Amino acid sequence: MRLCAQWSEPVRVAALSTEADEFAPAWSPSDSTLYFARFDGTRLLILAWRHCQPEQLLGTTQPTLDTLRDSIVYVSFANERWVGQRYALGKRQRYAELVGSALPVRRASAAVPLAEINRDGVFAMFPALSPDGERLAFAATDGEQDTTTDLWMSQWMQNHWSAPYRFDGFEQSPSSEITPCFLGRDSLLFASDGFGGKGGFDLFVTVEHAGTWTSPVPLEELNSAADDRDVCVLPNGDLLFASNRAGTFDLYYAQRRKKGRSQ
Repeated sequence: MRLCAQWSEPVRVAALSTEADEFAPAWSPSDSTLYFARFDGTRLLILAWRHCQPEQLLGTTQPTLDTLRDSIVYVSFANERWVGQRYALGKRQRYAELVGSALPVRRASAAVPLAEINRDGVFAMFPALSPDGERLAFAATDGEQDTTTDLWMSQWMQNHWSAPYRFDGFEQSPSSEITPCFLGRDSLLFASDGFGGKGGFDLFVTVEHAGTWTSPVPLEELNSAADDRDVCVLPNGDLLFASNRAGTFDLYYAQRRKKGRSQ
């Protein structure tokens, strides 16, 4: 399968760019809030742009941002439900766990650990919900000795998540697949540094056909020689993602074109 360019050349979101790293964008459809993280080498800040409109991301006016008092990043919203990755304090160090809530808005106090996903000896991260909220994709290691991550899936079973399983249909790379994001129920964007490409982490798309996922195709119009990752779909179909092509990680905006996939 060959893809025509589906998005325009990415533009850095100047209104949110600083000398620190900006990454992990997430859009909350119930209250039009853009969440993202900022790390200056010392502090991790979780920031919220309330009542944001996608077209404002192309402007230069710096918005008023709320700083949240929690450590939940990589949030994904769907069907009056959300999931995220929380840093919790263990006996010796902090660790990441996946959490979720049955509320349509992000409230850290309502987040509970996803017991079916947070298994012993497994490092799970970067959760993503399908638009209908029935599927949960995430990246995870497989055992304590594993140092790379693959893409995994879990199905919502009315009141709990199913046992996780690897994506079926393509052989995942010997390196890491990270930051999945559903473009639709049967289309998934993600980043990988193991399928070749322009350099570092590149963005790819895979499509489900008859229960199996196709071999990943790079999004050439978005990728650079640096790291490109953390993709987020906006309500108008445009994309946000994080890239360090300018030195530090910034958020980039790519507008969707009218033409789509071609064979």
